[in-house]
Order: sequence, then C-alpha cells, then structure tokens
Amino acid sequence: MEFLLGYVLIAVIMLCMGFKLVHIGIMTLLLLGAVIVLIGVFFAVCLILLALSKRKNAVFVKIDEKPRFPVAIYKIDGNEVYNLFPCEMIMRGKLYNPDKEIRILYCKPRRATIDKNALVTIIAGSAVFIPAAVFAAYMIISFFVGISQ
Repeated sequence: MEFLLGYVLIAVIMLCMGFKLVHIGIMTLLLLGAVIVLIGVFFAVCLILLALSKRKNAVFVKIDEKPRFPVAIYKIDGNEVYNLFPCEMIMRGKLYNPDKEIRILYCKPRRATIDKNALVTIIAGSAVFIPAAVFAAYMIISFFVGISQ
C-alpha cells in the first residue's frame, strides 16, 4: 500500500514538473519490466544454488522470529543452519516437526538449507519468472534499440 501511495505521489510531482501522462506510463512499464528482470535473475541464482546443493540428513530445531521474516533452523552435523527462504506461516505444524530427521538440500556456498517449501518456491518461481524476465528484457531492449518484428 505504501508503494502505491509513493508511486501516486511521484506521478503527481512528475505531472507538476511538466511530464506528460504517456511518459509517466512508459516509465512505469519500464520500471515494472526491470523489476521482473531482477526477480528472474534472483530465481536463476536460486537455481544455481540448488544445483550446488547436496542432500543431507537434518533435524528441524526451531523457527527464528528475530529476522524480518521468520526462518526455520535445521541442525546438520551438529551445526544450526538457517533455511534459504522464510518459513511457511499457515502450515507450520505440518511442515516443521521438531526432532524428526528429514532429508534436505544443503547449499554449502550460502551455508543455508533448502527444505521442501523452499524447493517448491524455487521451481515454481523459476518456471514463472525466468521466461517472464527474458520477455521483459527483450521488450525493454526493443524499446530502446527499436527492434521490430
């Protein structure tokens, strides 16, 4: 909601500065395209981290509420390791069972785990945002360079 209010405020200031409504719309589309490209790059990096991960046995320890988003903590070989993505809020009781050994992916370069929830997030996000990022990048480049079909 704050982003929408900030956008409206910026758009009003731009209109007062003499920008045309069409130019504000084009800048908005370019900004949205850039955000989609950045999200696509994020999921591409997550796929690389997934490829570098190895299966390990782990035990769920607790959920750390201190960061901005609650994160699950697993114990692997005596070390507590944070999960790569925030924990699921709705199904906490079913997804995170304490003292139960499970198989997860351990990403050594990031020193983080990838549990089933994070794995589904990476796969689904990659399937949606990487093609969208390629298309958005193509549209942004064609806007500036003038590539036509």
